[in-house]
Amino acid sequence: MSVSISLVLVVIFGASSYTMFRIQSDQAMEATRLQAQILTRALKNTIRIGMESGHANSLISIFHTVGSLPGVEKMRVFNEDGVILYSAKLSEIGKLTDELDYDTYRKPGPDRSTPFASSSTGHRSFCMVEPIENQPSCRRCHPAAREVLGVLDVCLSMEETEKKIESNRLILLSFTGLAILLTSLLNSILLKRFVSTPVARLVGTMMSVEAGKLDVKVDVQSGDELGRLGSSFNEMIRKLAEAQAEIERFHHRQLARADRLASLGEMAAGIAHEIKNPLAGIYGAAQVLAREFPEGDVKREIVEEMMSLIKRLDNTIRDMLNFSRYTEPRFAKGNINDVIEKVLFLIQQIREGKRAKIVRDFDPAMPEIEMDAEQIKQVFLNLALNALQADPDGCTLTIRTYSDVPPEIEDLKHHSRFVMVTVSDDGPGIPADKLGKIFQPFFTTKETGTGLGLSMTRKILDMHDGWITAGNLLDKGATFSVFLPKEKL
Repeated sequence: MSVSISLVLVVIFGASSYTMFRIQSDQAMEATRLQAQILTRALKNTIRIGMESGHANSLISIFHTVGSLPGVEKMRVFNEDGVILYSAKLSEIGKLTDELDYDTYRKPGPDRSTPFASSSTGHRSFCMVEPIENQPSCRRCHPAAREVLGVLDVCLSMEETEKKIESNRLILLSFTGLAILLTSLLNSILLKRFVSTPVARLVGTMMSVEAGKLDVKVDVQSGDELGRLGSSFNEMIRKLAEAQAEIERFHHRQLARADRLASLGEMAAGIAHEIKNPLAGIYGAAQVLAREFPEGDVKREIVEEMMSLIKRLDNTIRDMLNFSRYTEPRFAKGNINDVIEKVLFLIQQIREGKRAKIVRDFDPAMPEIEMDAEQIKQVFLNLALNALQADPDGCTLTIRTYSDVPPEIEDLKHHSRFVMVTVSDDGPGIPADKLGKIFQPFFTTKETGTGLGLSMTRKILDMHDGWITAGNLLDKGATFSVFLPKEKL
């Protein structure tokens, strides 16, 4: 900024100085022209009066007197052939005049003046030639055929004027340079005081915050924009420190809870594993016992009910073991439309699936995404089974896929980075008071459910950097929305 301002000042002052030089030079030239014109006309009248009064000999003294005045460089009279007749310098009489002066006289037009720079004097001069016409009063001594009796040649030196112009130019350039220097220096001081230093302090504080130090503050010393920015940044650091402290407290609580849950999970998995083998033996013994009783016997019905309960308990233990077991996804490129199609084929083989009406609305532009196809298949199988079990007598199951998240989903910033799948039914929906609990482990609204299906679904999506939302439709039924990234995050 300082360099830019200095360059602008140089251009402005340079143009101003150049303009001033040109104006001064033109004014000096015009003043010299006016002086030469006045002096030439006065001498011309003096020569005419002297010649008419018969005092021609006095012209030499007049020329000598006027020619010795300061600034008069040349003063002479030459004839049409260029021979000098009278001169302030007696040594010039009888010689040829300068070629420049003679050419100026021969120049057509009324203006017979010219400025020039002499190599001998080293400065400019201004010369004016004025013909002395043969007036009727002059014809007493001169033949009427001569139109011009002589040519008056006056040259004024511009040395003093040029010295003054040069002096003024040096003074102007000095003040211009001083003004540019002082302005640039003042601008640099102001920029350093009010911009560079506050910004450096702000950047230093930002770097400290970036390094994790939240006990630093910007030293605010002014009330301007940067001062207000520093105050806002200090307030942001304060709120960030409070948020970090709250997060740390929450994190410690979550770690403690996770540790307890992990211990509980390991204990539950161990207990489930220990129960599973004896349970298989009890189930086998019950099968043998059931065969001991004839059909229709009350005891056989009791044993079969026992077998049904044992099978349900076995399913619960299996789901618990699957939930507690961590399986790393095996990512590979695949089309989610193909995965869902396989899921729909499977559910159409069971009783609820045969009764349901299945509506497919697949996006043909669906790209291949990175996923574990088997785990994602389990996700949509759980959602489809939940929808079908909501109305065992038959429901309408609608599955829609989107290659980009629709713009009406406002909570997402980058809609084009994710794909979306919705699974909807026209069943009774999810009670509002239970909507926020359905993804919790062991929470279920079904008599025969284990409450681990949706928990497992969310766990699989978490491992895929995706998520799931649930809600009720306006008219009837529930809908689940699954979001998956197109590329691994």
